[in-house]
Amino acid sequence: MSTAEIHLLELLACPDCGSALRRDLAGLRCTGCDIDHPIRAGTPFLLPKHERELEIEHERELEVRSTYPAAVKHMLDAWGRDQILLDIGSGERETDDPRVVLTDLRFTPRVDVVSDAHFLPFADNTVDMVIAGAVFEHLSDPHTAAREIWRVLKPGGQVVADCSFVFPFHGFPASFFHASAEGMKRLFADFTTVTVEVPPWLMPSQSLQLILENWLLRCKPRTEHDRKFLEAIRGLGRFDASALDACFSQEDALRIAAGTCYFGLKQPGGNETVLPEPAMELWRRDESLQRRFPAPAVLLPTLRDDDAPTYLRWVASEGRARDPAIARWYDERPTLRKEVLPLPGP
Repeated sequence: MSTAEIHLLELLACPDCGSALRRDLAGLRCTGCDIDHPIRAGTPFLLPKHERELEIEHERELEVRSTYPAAVKHMLDAWGRDQILLDIGSGERETDDPRVVLTDLRFTPRVDVVSDAHFLPFADNTVDMVIAGAVFEHLSDPHTAAREIWRVLKPGGQVVADCSFVFPFHGFPASFFHASAEGMKRLFADFTTVTVEVPPWLMPSQSLQLILENWLLRCKPRTEHDRKFLEAIRGLGRFDASALDACFSQEDALRIAAGTCYFGLKQPGGNETVLPEPAMELWRRDESLQRRFPAPAVLLPTLRDDDAPTYLRWVASEGRARDPAIARWYDERPTLRKEVLPLPGP
């Protein structure tokens, strides 16, 4: 069993120039442009210089989210100790998994790095997956953020990003762009698309509920007709619209969903993967595995099926037991440590 460690600092980079960072008395200093980045309450603040004094106010208190969907947890269970999930816009996400790096533009006690999705403070090709939940509609330049995600992902790494579609304007700090499935494909055009789907929490019932709630909140009736119309809307609230989500195919749901979720792989050469090389060697010589897992590089195929089979999960269980080379790969992985390095000695 390996006792080697890698530290979060080895993955970080200056958001202004992309150079490596070193620990000093002021916090983290860029080795390229010589700018200091502060550490507050143990959290690095790695914002570009034009955003150093930025204060982000949300419409409401952020909800503490203590878990990921089961499909994500199953994926993490199958990863090596040094594989990294970068959660952009994590807010009050809570996790004790050292391989999950939480980032947000606003500081919270749970965030590992304060950063802007347009200027990700990570070196090129350093993370295995990027998740961005309820983030892209709030980005003033989502195309820049998509390019940043491409840059920091390892070849073979995966992005899972959702965006509002049929959804009222909302803050954090503002809504800039909402996107259909086709819009998300265009946004992530450099990626190999795995799928674009509507996850259970963004189905048409959610869009209907939010729009009707905003009608009731913001529409000021002036006539008896107006009041009767709003009363009819209130009457719809007696029904559980979510029960009708099962009546929509994914194709139809994508037309009126509250949001869409894009899944894509960074594969500049067409077949890169972050799976262990011994696992890929086994797949290449075993036709039964090829038939069973035709897309072995896909880490997370969907959020709609918690138990969707993947080659990664097979590798971590049956493959690890079957092939000593795969077992060695898992055993020899270093451990990621997220704590900020202590000050250098005298």
